Amino acid sequence: MEKLFIGIDVGGTFIKAGIINENNEITHYETIKSSQSKIGDEFPETLLDLINKLLKNTNLELKNFAGIGIAMRGLIDSKKGIVISTDFLKLKNFPLAEKLSDLTSLSTKLANDADVATLAEQMIGSGQNYNDFIMLTLGTGIGGGIVLNGENLGIIHSKPVEIGHLKISDKQIKCSCGNYGCYETLGSTKALILQTKLAMKENPNSEMWTKYNLSTVSGKTVFEFTNDLVARNVLKEYIKYIGDGIINLANIFKPDIFIIGGAISNQKDNLIKPLENYVNKHLFLTPMGYSVKIVPAKLTGDAGIIGTKFLFN
Repeated sequence: MEKLFIGIDVGGTFIKAGIINENNEITHYETIKSSQSKIGDEFPETLLDLINKLLKNTNLELKNFAGIGIAMRGLIDSKKGIVISTDFLKLKNFPLAEKLSDLTSLSTKLANDADVATLAEQMIGSGQNYNDFIMLTLGTGIGGGIVLNGENLGIIHSKPVEIGHLKISDKQIKCSCGNYGCYETLGSTKALILQTKLAMKENPNSEMWTKYNLSTVSGKTVFEFTNDLVARNVLKEYIKYIGDGIINLANIFKPDIFIIGGAISNQKDNLIKPLENYVNKHLFLTPMGYSVKIVPAKLTGDAGIIGTKFLFN
């Protein structure tokens, strides 16, 4: 009988669940908005509802699965399966893996979502041929994972690698962690959207207004208007913000590659090439012959689900 797993990716915008087969493919999905989730002690019921929808739509039973993996935003103790804290579900020191296992009678594992995405890229994605790489996931915030000597540091040490909370600026933009000037306040996709809206407000003649208003702006907007000076300036500044974080990490760890994940990585050469150029222009280690290679993630939005399967290896 085929060995199946249920993978759940709990993000700041969506909670996604999927069935993962032996070929590391997601065969069925269920998704809800994170804002629709139950919070606090009742949160496991939301996950159980998603699992039950998967079962109903596939005529499968819990006994057909080898385990449940959860990738979740926040401070996670993956060895104990505990949510130490998360900024949007009101969970603190909560034994989520144990609670869901009690509800399903299935082995359940839990880890930080960025570490899980990094694990997926390490096993079957853009990082599978490298012993040393750093992954950045750009979305509501900035997640990250570090692989050194073939070891995923966040998974091995059961403490997430919180790259998004590097301090890269003195700008008084408050982060969800309570500090100011964190990497994710300037380099996340959410930050890009806010920067685009501000530029549009200040420039009513921008071509971006011909297609978008302040309620419809997305992370793709500036990439669609390459002939608009306002959009180009927003993108140039945004690339600088992402690049400054990469420069700091590259000078310390000197990885073989950086992998960019999140939906924005679909922009590929519109983002990756100018980002790579900016970073290599400002690296301290350039005289030693070191340069940064940046590649898009292979698994994009599915990495958080697929990676949960490898928590059972």
